[in-house]
Amino acid sequence: MMEDSDTQPLVGQPKVWTCTLLVAISVAVIGSSLQFGFQTGCMANTQGTLRDHFKDVSDTFMSLIISGVPIGGLFGGLSAGIIADKVGRKKCMMLNNVPVLIGTVLMSVAWNKYFFLIGRIFIGFGCGIATGVAPMYISEISPVSVKGAVGVSHQFMITFGILIAFVMSIKGALSSFSEYWHMYFAFPALPALYQLILLPLCPESPNWLYYNKEREDLARAALTKLRNSRSVADQEVDAMIKERTTATSSVMVSYKQLFSDRTLRLTLIIGLALQGAQQLSGVNAILNYGPDILKTAGLTNPDLGTGLLGGINVFMTFVSVPLMDKLGRRSLMLLGQGGMILSFIGLAIAQKIHNGSPDGSSWTAPVSVATVVTFIIFFAVGPGSIPWLIIAEIFTADARGKASSLCVGANWVCNLLVVLTYDQLNKALSPNTFFLYTGIVTFFFIFTIFFVPETKKKPVEQIVREIKTQAEKFPPTVF
Repeated sequence: MMEDSDTQPLVGQPKVWTCTLLVAISVAVIGSSLQFGFQTGCMANTQGTLRDHFKDVSDTFMSLIISGVPIGGLFGGLSAGIIADKVGRKKCMMLNNVPVLIGTVLMSVAWNKYFFLIGRIFIGFGCGIATGVAPMYISEISPVSVKGAVGVSHQFMITFGILIAFVMSIKGALSSFSEYWHMYFAFPALPALYQLILLPLCPESPNWLYYNKEREDLARAALTKLRNSRSVADQEVDAMIKERTTATSSVMVSYKQLFSDRTLRLTLIIGLALQGAQQLSGVNAILNYGPDILKTAGLTNPDLGTGLLGGINVFMTFVSVPLMDKLGRRSLMLLGQGGMILSFIGLAIAQKIHNGSPDGSSWTAPVSVATVVTFIIFFAVGPGSIPWLIIAEIFTADARGKASSLCVGANWVCNLLVVLTYDQLNKALSPNTFFLYTGIVTFFFIFTIFFVPETKKKPVEQIVREIKTQAEKFPPTVF
């Protein structure tokens, strides 16, 4: 078993990072988050190869193939919290590798386009569960002082998965992509196997053991492994006991209560809105249709451009890690949204001018590319990471599973909406498409200003009190 020694750190100097904690985090984010990232980016540069291989793929069916992961992800996301509450976070992640491996086999052998689509849906279901349970698990095993940094690791591995997908599919980067695309789509088996081998050695979520299974002894044992200190584990268990004692009810929250209780309802609306802010910003339109957007902007090697975007996304997500617990979640969310608004305004204006005078506006191409880059930078700093982190922080343990399922489901609905409609929307609105996305990001920017609380290094009870105070400012018909 993977256990640290029982030597206790000096009083007042608790050991934050332990071997057990680091391995548990890596198993969760590599086996779940990286998997999701790869599926997000794997279609950007591969559509031409798939069209050549399957011969009769229409634009509509290609949009459906791209949407296969969000379709499966919607159902996986909605069921993630229920499964995680029922069988535990660990077992949920273990079982989740079944649809992932089925989807991987179907996509990599893909006798025809229909098998490929079904494979995308299977692996999408797995990604949906992964995006629900992985952030929950790493948040519940992490000390309060580093929850922000640990929470960003989920988004960091998503961006790293996107980068891997981009780089591996750049034409000429490794070999002739048309010859090895079967192996390319078999790649998800590697992180799945990594998780299957190491996850049994990792502790279960102490929160799940205490709140769902009512096993204080097992929660204490799990925390002792994670913290390498019995005294620190005792302090955290005492805090959980205090939270449960002061709660209005020790019974798990129902779906009806999530919508009927004013505080829970506003909390849920905040969680849903943050997921909408992430996906309706149009980021997946850029990630899935990046080569087309960059080609329209005048870039001669759009495949290489997507690799550049992927690299910037990873780097800026890494940069946001130390900022998360210094500047706070809300501040970074607003910074990111503000930068995204300015980027989309620049992109929309450049596209409109280029469309009106394509021969006399050579400056619009570099401006378009630059604004896409700055959009990715600001997205990575704020809306890319923060929604996943905050939904694990604003809900009490008795509501977290069900509420997370609804929030993750909303994320996948918005993802599907953008991916499924972007191509047709762009044809109908071009060159004004990104004026629409500017308006959407602005709406969520205003929502963040008025409703999203700061959660940095705050216990969940304090966050709940702040949201309750906010909800009471409005008539019951509103919140």
